[in-house]
Amino acid sequence: MGPAGRRRGAGRWISHNKEVLRAAARHSGLPDELVAGIAWKEIGGQYGFTDDLTDTVRGAADSPLGPVPARDLPWRLGGTPDETSFGPIAIQLRRGAEVLGYDPAHLTDAQRDLVEESLQDPEQNAFIAAGFLARIKTEAGYGDVPAEQLTDAQMREIAARYNGGPYWQSGKAQDYGDDFGDALGKVKDAMG
Repeated sequence: MGPAGRRRGAGRWISHNKEVLRAAARHSGLPDELVAGIAWKEIGGQYGFTDDLTDTVRGAADSPLGPVPARDLPWRLGGTPDETSFGPIAIQLRRGAEVLGYDPAHLTDAQRDLVEESLQDPEQNAFIAAGFLARIKTEAGYGDVPAEQLTDAQMREIAARYNGGPYWQSGKAQDYGDDFGDALGKVKDAMG
């Protein structure tokens, strides 16, 4: 899907799920447009079958019989199984586990399956993504800033941190934050 088709798909998804996005934002003390803006950036990427395929390939590579370590796999397949992103608002399994109160370094198979299922459910996915964004907001030093007072620049930074993790100041993560900021008008229209 090209960029224009992806944007149309994101706008439709956001419009269809705006009440869930609003509820998730309120629950986490975030502006609606922050949660919806991250959804805008993430919708149309890997989701569903592709998430499952990536997870399966990474899991097989990570096994003792795997010919290549999962991290060394080509393209988007490279990474550990717990770094696999799931759901319409793509979020890594390990981050979802943290939001749900699990220690990602010590997940049982049953816990891992539960987190994965939760991330793949669009409603739960929105709340988990919002919970992770709330953690990022606090880690960025904006924890005491009320949702309605969060600036566009602060939201861009949170978006860059969402994308880049500890490497949020990299060019790629900063571009993600800038794209997020540039789309806010369209996001607000879709939330209309």
